[in-house]
Amino acid sequence: MDLLPLSHTEFSQPDYWNRFFQKRGKIPFEWYGEYPQLHTVIHKYITPANLVLIVGCGNSALSENMYDNGLQHLFNIDISDIVIQQMTDRHKSKRPKMVFHKMDVTEMTYPDEYFNAVLDKGTLDALLVSEDADVVANVQAMFGQIARCLKLGGRYIIISLLQDHVQKVLLNFFTHLGWPIRIHRIYMEPDVRDRSSLSLPVFAVVVTKFRSLPNMPQIVEVCRFEDRIDRLEDIKYLSAIVKDMQYYHIVRQQLLNRLPDDQQVSLELHTRGSDIPRYNLTVVDSPHRVENKFAIFIVPQGSAGFQRLVVVTLSRGHSYENLEAIKAELSSRVMELAPKDCSVKAQIPFLSIGEDIGKRFPVAQGRSDTSGDYLIEDVELNGGQLFRRLVFLSNKNVVQSEARMTHARDKKKRKNRFEGSPGKLRVDKGYLHSDYLIAMVGGFGFVPRLDCPLSCVLVGLGGGSFPSFVHSVFPQVNLDAVELDPSVVDIAQNWFDLTPDERLKVHIADGLDFIRKLVSAGENRDVVVLDVDSKDHSVGLNCPPLAFVEPEFLTTISRLLSDDGIFILNLASRDESIKEDIMQRVCSTFLTCASIALQEDINTVVFASNKSTDSPCFDPSTFTHQCCTIDEMIKSTWKDTNVEVEDMMSTLKFVDRSENVSGF
Repeated sequence: MDLLPLSHTEFSQPDYWNRFFQKRGKIPFEWYGEYPQLHTVIHKYITPANLVLIVGCGNSALSENMYDNGLQHLFNIDISDIVIQQMTDRHKSKRPKMVFHKMDVTEMTYPDEYFNAVLDKGTLDALLVSEDADVVANVQAMFGQIARCLKLGGRYIIISLLQDHVQKVLLNFFTHLGWPIRIHRIYMEPDVRDRSSLSLPVFAVVVTKFRSLPNMPQIVEVCRFEDRIDRLEDIKYLSAIVKDMQYYHIVRQQLLNRLPDDQQVSLELHTRGSDIPRYNLTVVDSPHRVENKFAIFIVPQGSAGFQRLVVVTLSRGHSYENLEAIKAELSSRVMELAPKDCSVKAQIPFLSIGEDIGKRFPVAQGRSDTSGDYLIEDVELNGGQLFRRLVFLSNKNVVQSEARMTHARDKKKRKNRFEGSPGKLRVDKGYLHSDYLIAMVGGFGFVPRLDCPLSCVLVGLGGGSFPSFVHSVFPQVNLDAVELDPSVVDIAQNWFDLTPDERLKVHIADGLDFIRKLVSAGENRDVVVLDVDSKDHSVGLNCPPLAFVEPEFLTTISRLLSDDGIFILNLASRDESIKEDIMQRVCSTFLTCASIALQEDINTVVFASNKSTDSPCFDPSTFTHQCCTIDEMIKSTWKDTNVEVEDMMSTLKFVDRSENVSGF
């Protein structure tokens, strides 16, 4: 600890550095990495013929490593008498061409335009310890001397942590001169779980002496990958990119320890050829100590038992060969996120939902005035099964609607194959992509007679899979589907095969107004379904919007129901207190309330009626019989269906007004 200065001002004082090197002796002291980490950048910009100045050389082994690898025209300066004498004695016989001078970098005596390159490893950071006026003036004097001594076309290479105040002074000075600026990220080889490693990443800044021309734009570049240089439109973007890289490094340092129970870390991994992230990583730690330390869970396009789990989501806009290729690509990067007590030699399991990562075929894209940009894509899963998905890019990790696709019957078999999604496809209307949709179909089991005409209103269309299913299975049902967004209606009809007719009518309207107008007209409906996505997630409610579950509107729905009518609500929220509050509102409005909480989703499907629980339709045997009847109707319509109502409704629970819950 006694090697550290008492004040940052000592960094610019010869006496401090003399004491430092006296105490350290001949042991080299390396600021910001050693030659193996820096040699790529050094040899990229310095050639054997170049005359090179190394400022603040200290007793670093960098000079001797450069000398031994062909860069022998080296001038080394430092303000410490002691270290200059140490270095002269150490190298005079083995490296006779190397020169050491005691000199202050702010007052150099070398001629103008003398050097081809100036290398600064840590000196700038040692001097620029604050934004005090005298500190900045001292650093600007150093910059001025380096600019004077560099030849035209010469390069000043700074190895730095690029903290905010250093960035500001450095970039302002050389932007004012009009010199091109390029930044490289230096990747260190040592184990990142070593606690002695730096808490910030290291960068190499390369500025090139340039004769500025009037109206010539500033050249600003960044190298996030060794073989890729990105040119930026403005210097301001450079700082943002540096901050991103610093954030990633700091997160890796923090992940040496266990995350708090209520915290998770999200990261994006990019490739050289795309601005779209290739992988989205979410790191989650178990609240309990477990024997298994670390695992990676790969979520296909579109856990328990481990101390730390990294969830990897595959992004749109990239192709993936197979799961093994993904493992190979991710292995080195995800190991940087392992907890410190995870052995470097440990075999880290890669988990996934099956081995099929899926192939994507973009079908259509557009923009909705209500929901923003959207994408429709066909995704191949499960050994070749094709699914069509609607995704709004504002929430790109959520599949808004999904339909299973089948090949349309074609008398002439096509011999030629082609890239992209197969043509002549039709939507399999006997498939429902979510358990909550199956539970909503089960709600028809509360209706006393399924062989009589029934009227239904659905608010919220999506891809139209629910109304299409009801329309095909229940020929006695007349259904009004209400959707606020005209684009969603177009999508449902053009891409998900929703076919309106006399029994299935689609209305572009506000669902709140539509239901209020029905009540005002004195009409009734046997089934009322709310499946409306909320655009405002700030209240913690994904579905429906809060206005649909206000007491006043729930009362309006109650008035709309026929004597034997049933209200079906898709309720989605991760906040249990919000769910409980809405359930209480429903129970306060209707005489009978039941629900199914879906274990694999955040959805709870709520069923409510103006009838009391002693009504025959709520008798367990009667309801089970109705569910069996529905399953028979479904099977007679769709042989290859995934919908089994009786099994789904077996977990139904009733809630009475005193909030006591009973199984069905």
